[in-house]
Amino acid sequence: MPTIYYFLTGADAFGNALPADQLYTFQHFFREWWQLAAFIAVFIPAKILFVVVQAVAGGSTYIERKVAADIQRRVGPNKCNVGSFLGEFARICQNNGARPGAGIIAKLMGFALGLALPLLDLIDKVLAKLAPGVLIFLADGVKLILKEDIIPAAVDKPLFKAAPTVVLVSAFGALAVLPYSDAWYAADFNIGVFFIAAVTSIEVLGILMAGWSSNNKWALLGGMRSAAQIVSYELPVGLAICAVILFSGTMSMQAITYDQFAFNDAGSALSQGWFWQWNVFNPFMLILAPVYFLAALAECNRTPFDIPEAESELVSGYHTEYSGMRFAFFFMAEYAMMYATSAIAVTLFFGGWSTGIAPLEHALMVAPAVLQNGIVVQAPQFHWLGTLIHLLVFALKTFALVFIMMWIRWTLPRFRVDQMMTLCWKKLIPISLFCLLGIAAWMIVRMLLIQRFGVEAIEGTLFWTRFVFAFALIGWLVWYFAKPLSKEQREQREFASAGTF
Repeated sequence: MPTIYYFLTGADAFGNALPADQLYTFQHFFREWWQLAAFIAVFIPAKILFVVVQAVAGGSTYIERKVAADIQRRVGPNKCNVGSFLGEFARICQNNGARPGAGIIAKLMGFALGLALPLLDLIDKVLAKLAPGVLIFLADGVKLILKEDIIPAAVDKPLFKAAPTVVLVSAFGALAVLPYSDAWYAADFNIGVFFIAAVTSIEVLGILMAGWSSNNKWALLGGMRSAAQIVSYELPVGLAICAVILFSGTMSMQAITYDQFAFNDAGSALSQGWFWQWNVFNPFMLILAPVYFLAALAECNRTPFDIPEAESELVSGYHTEYSGMRFAFFFMAEYAMMYATSAIAVTLFFGGWSTGIAPLEHALMVAPAVLQNGIVVQAPQFHWLGTLIHLLVFALKTFALVFIMMWIRWTLPRFRVDQMMTLCWKKLIPISLFCLLGIAAWMIVRMLLIQRFGVEAIEGTLFWTRFVFAFALIGWLVWYFAKPLSKEQREQREFASAGTF
């Protein structure tokens, strides 16, 4: 994160070095050892991000259970914190610490939780009213931590133990280069998209290691299925990413976000930063966005692409032999990959952390972008309130896509293997190639038009063309979802409401 690096090396918010007489002692040290400052500036956000995503992944299990219950018209989790969950846990620890034979750790836990008992009882009551059952993810975590870590005798132990870590590292590696806000990110590589494509590909190695090392035919079949699936669906994902790189002219994730602000020398301040300038409102990108999303679902092994974990055929697939925290690593990796792929989609197609409201964006700027020949050479600087708003916007966009993933899982049945491969090789890859070629052709045409009519005329025309296209698309979506139900749809709804399924 640049803010941490600037602070350690004694620079202002724009990266300009402060005078030596204004520096603290440690800033003199880090100014000489700037490599160490750079490592700390990346390590601290990465560590925080790891902990946050773990907590978010745990909380997502509660959200997914609630979504599943609503879609399937049944009661979801509602018992885990009704009455007293945290309070009861604190009372048990307090009683254990009061026993004559209790150790020093049990006594300290009992004393500390005894002091916090009124607060924990209050939290129980509030949670029971606002979100019944929300602490079920905490119960899941405790259960997985306390479960015995069983390693079958016939497995290849080094590979068996390393596989969950490889899968988890692959899922979390992509999070390092995502721009969560204008100033909050772990690293901004100039090849950030390439890094994401490379590090997420390591997941298939971990899955193959798990399937092969388990010495179990069901696990091996699950691992082979997953390898075929992920390798196949990486092609439409890669083609969609290549199209964005071609369109934006950069592989930096932060630069792709700024490109969707449409900063240029020809436009005025209020013509830069509107939501219809996001990539998704290009006709070819509008097709590529769902293609990428479907392929990302397959890479996450989510329904309807959960062939590697098909319990009706393969018990539990490649992690059949795993238990305890090793199984939890696979579990956390799945949710981390969900958030990573959704955040990548937000950055590539939906403007990243941009609010899409130009007056608000320019009101939050404290220093505008500096351009040379239409290229941003110095990013705009935002007020701290703008940074927080951007973080919130990015999180909301990402959670919206994660919700759609959950919605799809509890709505659609699982594909057969041949259906899954047919969708990839005969549908998604040709569509991706067509869109990539279309964008390449458009970039050439755009360059020729700019040479003939000038950049100002072309950028102005594109601004209003996108405006019309975006609002026409939004209007069609509103009409489609608001139109009255047909006779067949009403009959289906009545049939479902009667509980005859």
